Amino acid sequence: MYSYSYRPPKRVADITSKKAEPEKTEPFTYEPLQPPGASFSWQEERRSEAVPASLHIPRERAPREYRVSGSRKRIAFLSLSILLLAFGAFFWYEAKHVKNAIQQEGETGYAKLSGAVESLSAEEYALSLRQFGEAERAFTDAQKRLDLFGGELLEITRFVPGLSRAASGKNMLEAGEHIAKAGPYLAEIVERFHSSKDAYGQGKKISLLQFLKQMKAPLGEARKELEAADAALQHVALDDIPEEKREQFLSAREHLPAILGLLTSFDQNEAVFEELLGGNGPRKYLFLLQNNHELRATGGFIGTYALLDMNDGVVRQFFVDGIFNPDGQLKENIVPPKPLQKVSAGWSLHDSNWFPDFPTSAEKAIFFYEKTGGPTVDGVITLTPEVMQKLLVITGPITLEKYGLTVDSENFIPVIQEQVEERYDREENKPKQVLADLSMKLFERVFALQDEKTLYRMADALIQGLNEKHVLLYARDHEAQALIDASGWSGRMLDTKKDYLSVVHSNINGYKTDGVIDETIRHRSEIAADGSVIDTVTITRVHNGGHTPYEWWNRVNADYLRVYVPEGSELLSAKGMTWEFPEAPLDYDALGFRRDQDVTHIESSEKIHEPSGTRIGVESGKTVFGNWVYVSPQESVTVEYRYRLPYRLSAGEDGRETVSQSVLYQKQAGTEGSRLESAIVYPEKWQAVWQTGGNLIPYEHTLKLEESLKADRFVGAAFRVK
Repeated sequence: MYSYSYRPPKRVADITSKKAEPEKTEPFTYEPLQPPGASFSWQEERRSEAVPASLHIPRERAPREYRVSGSRKRIAFLSLSILLLAFGAFFWYEAKHVKNAIQQEGETGYAKLSGAVESLSAEEYALSLRQFGEAERAFTDAQKRLDLFGGELLEITRFVPGLSRAASGKNMLEAGEHIAKAGPYLAEIVERFHSSKDAYGQGKKISLLQFLKQMKAPLGEARKELEAADAALQHVALDDIPEEKREQFLSAREHLPAILGLLTSFDQNEAVFEELLGGNGPRKYLFLLQNNHELRATGGFIGTYALLDMNDGVVRQFFVDGIFNPDGQLKENIVPPKPLQKVSAGWSLHDSNWFPDFPTSAEKAIFFYEKTGGPTVDGVITLTPEVMQKLLVITGPITLEKYGLTVDSENFIPVIQEQVEERYDREENKPKQVLADLSMKLFERVFALQDEKTLYRMADALIQGLNEKHVLLYARDHEAQALIDASGWSGRMLDTKKDYLSVVHSNINGYKTDGVIDETIRHRSEIAADGSVIDTVTITRVHNGGHTPYEWWNRVNADYLRVYVPEGSELLSAKGMTWEFPEAPLDYDALGFRRDQDVTHIESSEKIHEPSGTRIGVESGKTVFGNWVYVSPQESVTVEYRYRLPYRLSAGEDGRETVSQSVLYQKQAGTEGSRLESAIVYPEKWQAVWQTGGNLIPYEHTLKLEESLKADRFVGAAFRVK
């Protein structure tokens, strides 16, 4: 019997024996991909990664990126954090005849900003607007005095050691002025929000879509001013800040990009939100709650589903149920993919997420749901326990009177898992009902949230979930799906002309043991002198279970592993896996089972690598290697694939031409961040002249990268002959 569980709030390694120590990782900031559809373009490469004009690099398509800050905690939306810049005693200038006046006006400006924030928090909108205006006038007056001092001279002093204070002061004034200009727009947003909240409290249904449309113009203007403020702050030298004010200054300068990232995400994805919220007509969505402690290709085993009706930004209906209720009504017998035949004689909704390309799996889920007698839906949305746990942090504890339970973010995993596995009503035989009941109450509370700080935290949690593939979106409408693809939230397997790697696990009868597995993925790409490229992928999985209080973490992890690489790659060797080819449990043809076209197409192309028992096939435009891999509690397993890429690199011998090598790493949806160790090894006669992002560390003709794979990652470098 399958069941649904969640990631524990504390690492199992903290409560168990540490015979198998996972490798430690350092924190990183990640930049998820934002692909235009399923292909790449270098046209929006970041300015910080610009290629020198003297460097010729062959045109190559690569994924567009958008910047997502990793420091967002405790940022209230209405204050936007940057208004913490009230450290007015900054303005000192060597020109004695303007120093005191400028300093006083700067102090006044930031004091008025601080007061405006307090007034805004107290819902004193008229006073807040007046204070924002007074702050802007103070900064404008200070700027005029600086112009008398000599604007061009101030620009020059930025580059003269020891004389940067005047230029830093000028940039501080500019930042304050732009923040003050953003203030009235922010006040308008907050006032509109409170009006909506009051209406909701009177029992009126509020359209989130209408609210977002009203916010578009002021948010856009606020974003423009805050971007200018951020640019000015980046030119302020830290040494020019009084020591007692530096921590406050750094906090403000750090938080401002996070706020801008959220505003930018809203602006760029407005059309997606409008479609999802039913702005183009009533929409019905199939929610799939995936348990990433029992990994499947798109995030985890599907234990619970929900139906959501949206129209014009208003939730019309939300229904939650256990997955096996509709599965029992399936009206067709369909042959499952071969690995699933080990545990399931037939294919159904709870196993529909077999394909790592989420649009493909989403279509299968819709097909199976409709075959159970369910209504036609407009799209599919998935969630993992990571998102639900973050929502519980925001909503607070939820009491389930029927079960005598109070669930919060800390006890969520063990309490629900114990109820599902051991404490459910055997006569009723609905072990997942507790999760359905909890989900219903949780989302009811989420939809009822009206506090602006809480809504900001919820939006932040959902956007982070989308960026890290704990939330996936699919729309049947082609135009809507194109918008989701462009946002990077579709879970689609992407095309690339160079190297590619995606490691995908499917837990098949391995209980909930993925919740106690630590994984390291090592990818080494070696470029030979003749330009041929041989890759070696090593995957190490460490099982930290065995001595936990929970039996579902103390079992053997059974995994059907698939490794996706560039189509046409030639497998040279493979080792560390288990040779296993389970027989079909039924004579499907004799019993009249229908065969799925996509599965048949993939399996008919498969060949067997005899030395290792690796299945080699083609799927989603990739060559895929498939094997069974097992790891017992308190043990580790390492598998290795060595293969030749289907292309050669050619660099001109005269040193004038360059050649590029790149690799796209796509993380499996639902995983929490496997450790990635990447290395590009190039010939001794070659010289690395450029790289993406500056994160590749050069060492003896090798470019290395080590990080936690929280989101899709693209790296590349350009070389020329010495």
